[in-house]
Amino acid sequence: MKPTKLIAPFVENSIKLSCAVITGLALVLTIAWVHPSNQVQADTPDNALTVQVQASQGFAAPGNSLPANLLVVVTDHSGAPMTHLDQTDFAISNQFKLPGQTCGFSNNIVSFVNVLNGAYRIQVDLVLPGCTWVEGDYLAYVAVTDGLSRGQAPCTLSVKCPVICAR
Repeated sequence: MKPTKLIAPFVENSIKLSCAVITGLALVLTIAWVHPSNQVQADTPDNALTVQVQASQGFAAPGNSLPANLLVVVTDHSGAPMTHLDQTDFAISNQFKLPGQTCGFSNNIVSFVNVLNGAYRIQVDLVLPGCTWVEGDYLAYVAVTDGLSRGQAPCTLSVKCPVICAR
């Protein structure tokens, strides 16, 4: 009799636990059925864009406000060039301030040229009138979105003094 008394509470607790697990699973499945997800995640391999960025100061230099250059190359998940993108598909964000910097170049695209082979020539300028470039490395990223497909890449825009620099 004593062994039965020891096993009975264990069996009773196991049954209660099993019922709780089944109830929880039924609740999760009911919620999933009532609220189906209509979102397709853009980070699936079929939606991923590969973005490569090279930055060049161009004519931008410390003390002036001329545009700087970005060359952005975009391919789809299979490596095919994305040739149909336009300026609204690109977001450029200047991430860190340099000492003495009063404004950055986030999303201030002043020239956009689709070269039609998956490459895009983009010029960025400082956001506010009267701002000038500061010498140093501007850390930024370029994000590209095409419907549900997206990709991004970091870049460094180095603005250096030419041979003669007004300081």
